[in-house]
Amino acid sequence: MIKFIKLTIGIFAASWFFFLWCYQMLLASDIPVTISYDEMQGFLQTFAISAILALAYIKFVDDTKLHYFLTIPSLFWGMSTIQALTHNYHPYDTLISCVSLIGCILIFLYSIFKENRKFNLSS
Repeated sequence: MIKFIKLTIGIFAASWFFFLWCYQMLLASDIPVTISYDEMQGFLQTFAISAILALAYIKFVDDTKLHYFLTIPSLFWGMSTIQALTHNYHPYDTLISCVSLIGCILIFLYSIFKENRKFNLSS
């Protein structure tokens, strides 16, 4: 039952970060890109709270393997960041993409670090 709950939470987390990526794509879908300061601030607050919750989940739950679930959203954020840095659409779009990629990578690396640390302690 515990593995099912962990699997469900992992799928939910990956879906949530994918949803945030889709929302960022919708914010930046205008031609030319126009993102207001309030939209950027609201998105970054939502992403920060999501990242903090994911990091707390990794910290307090053993063997989460959340990094498996966040692989695809991290790749999407990476492609979005590369595109934003290459084309310089809008400063807020670039900021959102960079912060989101860094947040996903931090969650990804912390999950891997915790799994490796647990493996090294048990050996």
